[in-house]
Amino acid sequence: MKLPRSCYLLLILPTLLAAGFAVLALGIVPALRFTRERIDIAVRSSSIEVTGLYVYRNPWPISMRQRLFYPFPVDGSHPAPSWVQVTQVDPRTNADLGEIPTDWRRGIPRFSVSAPAGGEVHVRVMYRQSSTIPSASYILLTTKLWGRPLEFGEYYLWPHGVRITRSSYPLDGAAPLSFVRRDFMPDQDWRFTWQG
Repeated sequence: MKLPRSCYLLLILPTLLAAGFAVLALGIVPALRFTRERIDIAVRSSSIEVTGLYVYRNPWPISMRQRLFYPFPVDGSHPAPSWVQVTQVDPRTNADLGEIPTDWRRGIPRFSVSAPAGGEVHVRVMYRQSSTIPSASYILLTTKLWGRPLEFGEYYLWPHGVRITRSSYPLDGAAPLSFVRRDFMPDQDWRFTWQG
């Protein structure tokens, strides 16, 4: 006896759903959505200190874990950061909930975060990077890997004994200098220069 096509679909649907959730759980495609970020960069004469607060939302009805990596703009004038810290943050109080274990591969820190069903996880990454020239950059183009624009991004430069002379994104304000974007899919990394 031959079954109708709709019966075959009903038979394989649970397998397809299980495979889809397995792909998400393994981090092959992003299980979480990267929705917001706030970047504060302290600029000194020969270094920058970056504090990034990142918000990831879980759109699924089950708790999901996401493997993340954090690339740095490294070149001959900008060595790998001398110090990096990754912590989970309480979204209500902004207090650290504890350091997130990080492993390094090819000079890039990797870590995992979990978000409850329909919830969010907030992560703070801090690092210090020296610069032998009065310029630096912050990587924004990795947003494209998430497949959707940021809902909201805010970006601040805090000069310490230096004067910001150029930014690849127009800046508002005096100190801190800043720019804010909604529905933001960056078309370039953020590059800036200073004098001091």
